[in-house]
Amino acid sequence: MNRRNQKDGITRRQFLKNSGIGAGVMALGPANLAKAAQWPRGIKTEKHGVIVVGAGFSALSAAVEAKLNGADVIVLEKTKEEVTGGNSRVCGGMIAVPLENTKQAQDNYYEDFIKKSMGNADPDLTRLLAEKVQEGVDWLKSQGAEFLPPVPVVGYRAQAMVPAPGLYRGMPFVLAKLREVLQKKGGKILYGTKAKELIMGSNGRVAGVKVIDREGVKDYMADAVIIASGGFAANKEMLVQWIDPHADGMMVRGRPWITGDGLKMAEEAGAVLVNMGGMTALHVAAVSPRDTAAGNPFMAVPLYLGINKEGKRYVDESKGYVANGKATMNQPGQKIALVFDEEVKNTGPGATGYKLFQGLGIPVIEADSVEELASKIEVPPAALKATIEEFNQAVKDGKALEINPPKEANAKVMKPKFYAFYPMVPGITLTFGGIKINPNAQALEADGRIIPGLYVAGESVGGLFYDDYVGGGSLARCVVLGRVAGKKAAGKTGVKPRTKSA
Repeated sequence: MNRRNQKDGITRRQFLKNSGIGAGVMALGPANLAKAAQWPRGIKTEKHGVIVVGAGFSALSAAVEAKLNGADVIVLEKTKEEVTGGNSRVCGGMIAVPLENTKQAQDNYYEDFIKKSMGNADPDLTRLLAEKVQEGVDWLKSQGAEFLPPVPVVGYRAQAMVPAPGLYRGMPFVLAKLREVLQKKGGKILYGTKAKELIMGSNGRVAGVKVIDREGVKDYMADAVIIASGGFAANKEMLVQWIDPHADGMMVRGRPWITGDGLKMAEEAGAVLVNMGGMTALHVAAVSPRDTAAGNPFMAVPLYLGINKEGKRYVDESKGYVANGKATMNQPGQKIALVFDEEVKNTGPGATGYKLFQGLGIPVIEADSVEELASKIEVPPAALKATIEEFNQAVKDGKALEINPPKEANAKVMKPKFYAFYPMVPGITLTFGGIKINPNAQALEADGRIIPGLYVAGESVGGLFYDDYVGGGSLARCVVLGRVAGKKAAGKTGVKPRTKSA
């Protein structure tokens, strides 16, 4: 964190803040010299058309698309088969799509995504998302995935497609279907195989991946490599380096093996990392400690009141669950309650959130009075009563603007019976920083130069989100960029697989 740039004397963090860049280009020497002492020649060399690093949603979307476009595809996955799937296996499962298949609806979707990222999202990638995500959902259906009827994404001009049978349960079926399609078409998945570094050809192209498995070091050569191994939410060293000195103590909601492997490999090959620094590079949600992955009523957070240990509101809840999650980090004890009433419990997203917690077996607090509620969520009764009374008096036309903090939307008078999700604590969902790409999913150097043969998809991509994103946006990114990467990488292939011993 305190290392200085020897040339100009500024700190690394100051440079990142001023330039908007996540990391500089790392000089790459001759591959046979720079890494020879660390990684020996593989005990086996195998050639394929396309190598995909990772086996989550974006990786499988890329692998299937590449296979359908005629490529010889192999997937490298460091985990065991029974837990494969990355963060997408344990996520809610929403894919945000425009409200209609029209240019106007796509424009609205684009504008909402740009606004949600404070105007800092990559406009070309955001436009790609708006134009291609519905096509991506239709493509998933053509591969055998099933979806429920669309539901509104509260507060945005978008709707969410959720795979059957529902939230937190549907994505494992989608992943299984994509694996089935890939393997039926002749694609291979190698489990327990960890990618360690990219192999560079003398012509400057990425020529393969050096891996390690239970047998030792192996070299997998290819015409194109797709990095789709996720972000760095579970890498404590990177969190401290990039996010905050105390970020290593945060709870991780996703998989503990999403440790930025692909980002580090790409950076060593010259790729630039963007949007890596500070809390704007992090997705945080307030979740139940009983189930950190699924215990997040994200769709309904704009309808609730967030109450801290002092019995006070602390955030404009209508800003969504990520704004609430980040605000929770600064509350006493980092512990809050999400409070709602009977009307919210039985209406739309509120009913979905309530049923979610019931289905997970997480107790929902019930109370007939403010005083009873205060006792159950461990806050001062007088303070909570004053908070709710002040809020109710400020509600006008669905807003509560004359209080601090205001609630700019989804405000309604709260009245018994009361309910609460408690306790709720902050947890890292995923990271927004990653490898900079162009709309063809090609990895870029800091000066904009394309790194030949290297493609990136999913959470490994940086620049598409900043500070927050519209619910369902992350999986939208996975299927859109996964398909683009797979299709483009397949266009550079045509070599049949062959194996030789070292």
